[in-house]
Amino acid sequence: MVADTDAEARRPNWSRTALMARLARQGTAAQVPTVEEAERELGQEQKDTPIVITDGRWPRQIAGSPETVRDQLEQMTKATGVDEVMVQDIVADPAARAHSRALLAKALDVAAR
Repeated sequence: MVADTDAEARRPNWSRTALMARLARQGTAAQVPTVEEAERELGQEQKDTPIVITDGRWPRQIAGSPETVRDQLEQMTKATGVDEVMVQDIVADPAARAHSRALLAKALDVAAR
């Protein structure tokens, strides 16, 4: 999830965290929850799950400002030697998802085709 600031990226990312918890409980029948549903379903520890590399440990997901996400992806690609990255975004709100993708594309200097 990419948002205008690191702080703004944390809350929308809860949808992904809640979806993973739902999948663990319900299996493949789980649907992506809204941020409001995720907020009710998640405990504080789940809401505070790291979304950037800390102490050399990679997070399960990356979220933050365009610069933060770009820097995290660059750090990970250098560490692994890969030359390609696939991004999967799980954002319940279509407008937020489109905004996230546009911010990431700009941060990575990727032109639309």
